[in-house]
Amino acid sequence: MAFPGVAMMNLIYLGRECHIMERYRFLALSLPLVAAVASAQETFSLQTESAQLMGFISDYYLPVLGGILFLFLIFSGINRALRRRFGFIEFGATVFGVILALLLIATGLVFLAAASVLAWGTAIGDMSYAGAEGWAVPIANGIQDLIQPLLDMIFGSIDYTIYLQNILLGVLLVGGVIITILGILLIWKLPKSAFYEIIKPGGATTFKEVMTRGREPLTPTVTFKVIDRLTNQASPDVKVVLKHKEGAKVYTRYTDFNGEVAFQKIDGLYSQYYAFVEGDEERKRYWVIRTAIGAESVT
Repeated sequence: MAFPGVAMMNLIYLGRECHIMERYRFLALSLPLVAAVASAQETFSLQTESAQLMGFISDYYLPVLGGILFLFLIFSGINRALRRRFGFIEFGATVFGVILALLLIATGLVFLAAASVLAWGTAIGDMSYAGAEGWAVPIANGIQDLIQPLLDMIFGSIDYTIYLQNILLGVLLVGGVIITILGILLIWKLPKSAFYEIIKPGGATTFKEVMTRGREPLTPTVTFKVIDRLTNQASPDVKVVLKHKEGAKVYTRYTDFNGEVAFQKIDGLYSQYYAFVEGDEERKRYWVIRTAIGAESVT
């Protein structure tokens, strides 16, 4: 094994003198920076590697992740093909999407944690730190098995083994960041019907609805936001209809550039009305979301 460079030896000496490693173990989170300046060493390899961890990953975790991904793609494809006309299909796509996103975020964070622990364990020459030999080393070796053919093709006859450990740390770091970002983006892009209060048409207001709603403003000013269900984007310049449930009153206005529209001082109570985009009264194409309601008088 190659010896650490002068900069690394000085850094380790300073850490030991100040007892940083014993008192502030959370510093492992910043240790990818240490790995960046560390001299090249041999790849991670310990006899105490945990075969159980890799067995669990291959036998349980990856099949579950693949199954969730498959179900999410199926529900999302059907939902898109049917133009989001069936709520239970959209709900299924959202549920499986959230589960998949959380699994991706957890995987990315594990990759980042493994890179930090391995970097610190390499710096101090002790792979028992934070149990690295039981989980971080097997993960790194599993990554090596996956990328080894690609590395052989890229480097050809060049001996790259002295750089292999740093390559693995880089893959763990970059991969962890990318996977975590993908999980966050997935949650952000999921259908939002499960998180929005969608105004539903039909039926007169019941006594139970009035009691659970509380006191309503009289002649309120109501603001809506219109979202295109196909793109999840605000819809400017569309005509919104605010219609009385008994058909006595109808108000119409166009949305602004932010997809918002306000109806000022409508006659009666807001619970007596429902809103929709003209030509889409069943709201199969557009969400019409109430964002604000207020008035000076209350009944």
